[in-house]
Amino acid sequence: MTSTSSGSWRAIWSAGWVWPKACPPSPSVGGLAVDISRFLAHPLIVDIKRHSLEDGPGIRSVVFFKGCPLRCVFCQNPEAQNPAPEIVFRRRLCIDCRLCVAACPQQALVQGPAALDRRKCHACGACARVCPSGAIVLVGTRLSIDEIIDVLMRDEAYYRHSGGGVTLSGGECTVFPDFAGELLRRLRAAGIHTAIETCGEFSWDAFATCFLPHGDLILFDVKLADSRAHQVVTGRGNERIWCNLKNLLAICPERVQVRIPLIPRVTDARDNLSALAHRVAELGGRHLVLLPYNPLGATTAQNLGRPYPEDLPQSFQDAEQLRETVAWFTSEVARHSFQALSERPKP
Repeated sequence: MTSTSSGSWRAIWSAGWVWPKACPPSPSVGGLAVDISRFLAHPLIVDIKRHSLEDGPGIRSVVFFKGCPLRCVFCQNPEAQNPAPEIVFRRRLCIDCRLCVAACPQQALVQGPAALDRRKCHACGACARVCPSGAIVLVGTRLSIDEIIDVLMRDEAYYRHSGGGVTLSGGECTVFPDFAGELLRRLRAAGIHTAIETCGEFSWDAFATCFLPHGDLILFDVKLADSRAHQVVTGRGNERIWCNLKNLLAICPERVQVRIPLIPRVTDARDNLSALAHRVAELGGRHLVLLPYNPLGATTAQNLGRPYPEDLPQSFQDAEQLRETVAWFTSEVARHSFQALSERPKP
């Protein structure tokens, strides 16, 4: 799977909050017990990214939900894993004014923002509100469905002229079926193309009820063929993921695009890619997409005070190496009945 020992990966994964298998999960974050039920009906939003040329066809807006059942050590958006609000500290922007120290009611910043005591921090946002440089940011905003749609519909003309639309992402939007499902329903009613990005770790009954009727495109990520390896780097095995993919491909294969993120020394081994391609083909998949490695999660993890695997590259994947992988993968899957695709490399 990777040159890193499983013990090392487990150490990274376990350093922070963990969602147990029982539902609803209730992780411990920075010394605080987080009750996930507080967010199920009304989740927090990390960001709404407008004018995106990724995450589906055409020009799109992407809604990033906060909260995910997996704890991938290589996560591109680690700020979207925890369902609760979090403080991000960007050291390079800090001007050392120390206004945050005086503003913190929990005295979590006595030694300054670089030494934020996250065990004391309640993520109230008092420090972020007084920070003049933007070095401290509170991640996670509570928006109503009306407020989200108001932002999304500003770009309706772009969607229609480009064949684009709206993508729900995260984190994992399927953690919040009632809220996200209603958002999708209203977008579809307005004639907007909808897409769902998912890690596949969801309740099938909830997905079939809340998402399936309202999603035009399902972007379904698979990472590792071996369940034990998957457990090591994500915190959970992949049995439920494969079961959900099987159900989707049996019902609506034309709406499902399976994606494989290329994580150096984790998912990009050729035996893993070959095994994933074979498994997807067996289930009736029609398309596979290779996602180039994105290292931006490393900086964000550090800004959240979390560890990040030291042996993962801190730069984007070499374009020539990516072309070689895509060429090999295309020939590998040519034996099957589906088409291999690749999103363009990042600059």
